[in-house]
Amino acid sequence: MPEVANHIEPMQTDVAVVGGGLVGMAMALSLAQRKISSVLLEAQPSPEESPEQFDDRTLVINPASQVFWQDLGLWSAIEPHTTSIDHVHVSNQGQFGVVHFDKDELDVTQLGHVVAAKTLASTLFKAVKQQTLITYLQPAKLLDFEQGKNQIQLTVEQNGQNQANSTQQVIAQLMVGADGVLSSIRKQLNLLTEVKSYQRSAIVCNITTAQRHQHRAFERLTTYGPMALLPFSNGSNKNRFGFVWSLPAEQAEQLLKAGEESFLQQAQQQFGYRAGEFQKLGRRSSYPIYQIKVPVQYAHRVVLMGNAAHAVSPVSAQGLNLAVRGIARLSEQLQKSKGLGIDLGSDSVLKEYQLASNEDQQRTLNYTDDLMTWFKIDEPIVNAFRSMGLVAINANINLKKKLYNTAGGLR
Repeated sequence: MPEVANHIEPMQTDVAVVGGGLVGMAMALSLAQRKISSVLLEAQPSPEESPEQFDDRTLVINPASQVFWQDLGLWSAIEPHTTSIDHVHVSNQGQFGVVHFDKDELDVTQLGHVVAAKTLASTLFKAVKQQTLITYLQPAKLLDFEQGKNQIQLTVEQNGQNQANSTQQVIAQLMVGADGVLSSIRKQLNLLTEVKSYQRSAIVCNITTAQRHQHRAFERLTTYGPMALLPFSNGSNKNRFGFVWSLPAEQAEQLLKAGEESFLQQAQQQFGYRAGEFQKLGRRSSYPIYQIKVPVQYAHRVVLMGNAAHAVSPVSAQGLNLAVRGIARLSEQLQKSKGLGIDLGSDSVLKEYQLASNEDQQRTLNYTDDLMTWFKIDEPIVNAFRSMGLVAINANINLKKKLYNTAGGLR
């Protein structure tokens, strides 16, 4: 390992969390709520604060995640910036059969909420800075780690303001790798990783329509991939949606370069007019869609979390919501272990977490994979089965509740 400067004392903590994004911050806050200390490392410098903009990326908070944020005491700060989803309309392009999910029919307050990613991140960041059990280091890059019998030792490079870089040692019982889909920690541990490419890219942007969103979300299933509109009120603007369009990578690249009018016309042609005429387009970005599965997500004194452990397609907005359930599960496991005087980084603790997570993760991976693969088959018999399936679901409240619970993380 790199030599550590002698004048800097090692930091001692219960858990080291590598990655200060939404998952890493939520992990540290969840641990602090359970009286578990952490050092949180974020490699990127802090972004400048800026007001919410039309181009801000939106996220879905499902019912299970809402409970998580409530338990952390953060929901009162998050909710005023959200838009509720009261109705979801699912359709199959070019075929009969739709499914309507309505909050009143399902007897719930709402189906979910939409929030700007930047707003959620800002709320978590403020909470992290106020939490005395969290030591936040930014920018701080993980250089190396050494898994010992009784502890894990991290070597961290800090980039101080107006001074030379310094090297810091962090000693913990456990390290949580929340360093994203390209996780260097996962690679260094050489954990088996199964990658399934859909040969698709997701275009993400915001769209303003002629009609008000009326708290309606739409999912359009096509042979190219799913399209989704998520309602999001920006001040007095009730006509704004977050838009996700999954389609072949080459076609996505062309659409990214297309003029605004051409893009809106093609999107409208594929989506239809259920949400009204598409009028204004925000900044477009895209990312490749693939599924990542890590069958064993831990090694001695290290566990992966969020996209480092599992990545899914954007269908039904499951990514962050799945990660939040894992965070809650691990935090509860560590709290229980600490109370019993059990080493937080022991293989038995991490194995128990993995076993408790397997069913939830596999169900979510299967659910999103089915929607990505089943609907791209363009065969008359398959189309008929799909359409009849949508009709059957729409006519059966018990099936609707089952799907709602699956998508909402309530099973």
